[in-house]
Amino acid sequence: MIAGYGTRKGNLEEILERQAARMRARGIANVYIGYFRVSSPSIPEALEQMAADGVDDVLVMPYYIAEGRLTYELIPGKLGISGNVGTVDVKGKNVKVRMAPAFGNNPVLADIVCDRVADAGGDFDDGVMVIGHGSRDSVSSNKDIMEMNADRLRRRGFKNVAYTFNEFCEPTIADAVGSLAAAGVDRIIAVPLFVAMGLHLGEEVPEQIGIPAYSQGGEITAGGRKIEVRYTRPVEDDARLLETMVAGAKNFYGM
Repeated sequence: MIAGYGTRKGNLEEILERQAARMRARGIANVYIGYFRVSSPSIPEALEQMAADGVDDVLVMPYYIAEGRLTYELIPGKLGISGNVGTVDVKGKNVKVRMAPAFGNNPVLADIVCDRVADAGGDFDDGVMVIGHGSRDSVSSNKDIMEMNADRLRRRGFKNVAYTFNEFCEPTIADAVGSLAAAGVDRIIAVPLFVAMGLHLGEEVPEQIGIPAYSQGGEITAGGRKIEVRYTRPVEDDARLLETMVAGAKNFYGM
């Protein structure tokens, strides 16, 4: 089961459907999708369908950037388990359920960010702003993941890298823009380390940067001068995330 958060105004459903179809085409059997909220089917509904279809051993793969209360507690709770593995009764059938990790520490995230910078025409002299969601969750690794990937970019040669958050955490987007402006950059490549487009990336983040909503960037004033901002897509259905999921599924199946 690929587990997503759910969306009212975004492309997460299309992303997960594509990734599920690709996994099936790679020979991975019984690939289902379940959502934590809003979208359908819900995680419990997907689990019931799997049991009804004869599945009795389930690997749940959260399509999330970082670990946190959602992956440690809330999604397992929807599945009826405590922790990352357990056996649950699904309408009279015993089903073993285990949780895979979020993408988290996987270095492919830094690879994707580097590609987003390159695709936007950026280079090592530009400012790179890695944008995370942010979390009030005390056990979330979201901040650690943003800091880690910013460090990875610096080690790869990017001279001016800042990480920031849409909400809840610091540094703020205004802080990150200010620090890059103070470093003297003339262009900022803003890369959201999110799984999908939606209200946050379409409206909230652009407003904080100072570019038009649902745009690919624009010109802003920061540090008393004009700076070009190029705003990229999130990770979405990048093929390297698919490879990570396929590898996890093959290991689960013993393929």
